[in-house]
Amino acid sequence: MWSRLPGQNLGYFFYPYLRSVDKSVIVYDTNTENILHTLTQHTRYVTTCAFAPNILLLATGSMDKTVNIWQFDTETLRQAKIPDQPKQFTENWSEDDVSNWLCAEGLEDLVDIFKMNNIDGRELLNLTKESLADDLKIESLGLRSKVLRKIEELRTKVKTLSSEIPDEFICPITRELMKDPVIASDGYSYEKEAMENWISKKKRTSPMTNLVLSSVILTPNRTLKMAIDRWLSETHQK
Repeated sequence: MWSRLPGQNLGYFFYPYLRSVDKSVIVYDTNTENILHTLTQHTRYVTTCAFAPNILLLATGSMDKTVNIWQFDTETLRQAKIPDQPKQFTENWSEDDVSNWLCAEGLEDLVDIFKMNNIDGRELLNLTKESLADDLKIESLGLRSKVLRKIEELRTKVKTLSSEIPDEFICPITRELMKDPVIASDGYSYEKEAMENWISKKKRTSPMTNLVLSSVILTPNRTLKMAIDRWLSETHQK
């Protein structure tokens, strides 16, 4: 009745991970990467698992010659379905990130309206009471006021974070935090898309030195990318 499903994405935002050295199974929330459960009842290595998403049952098989059946409670499912707010600067949010933010702020009824109007992070920060009423057609004054209050909180946070960005993380062309830094032949790092656009406009000179670039090859700066990601993670934990 159970089929072997090691390493499958389980739906309902659950994902089981077989621990080969400590005889346990860890169940993750794939939205947040948080651990929901650690199942440790097997006495030998767990070798397989199977999931029944419609009834929230998980079966685990082990070299101890047993099969355990686990049932998740509805509270676990409810918590797993609540998305975290995206961990990046608001102006870089996608439309889905904005939807996640609306849900986290108790504004899930507005998700369809925002998606219909293609509101991403940059658009979100530029919303006004007039655009909420005239463009998004949000009739409730109280609801518009709540949205504006939440947006103002985001704007304040953006200003605070922007003032704290280390200079080496800022692209010399865009003057914004780099997401995909690359090293040019002049030895400086730039946002990949910005530098590609710079070169495509037949600008073979360095944005920093104004000297001719010896090559147009751009090399991913993985060390800088890791440093930026680490800084972002630490910043959002404060």
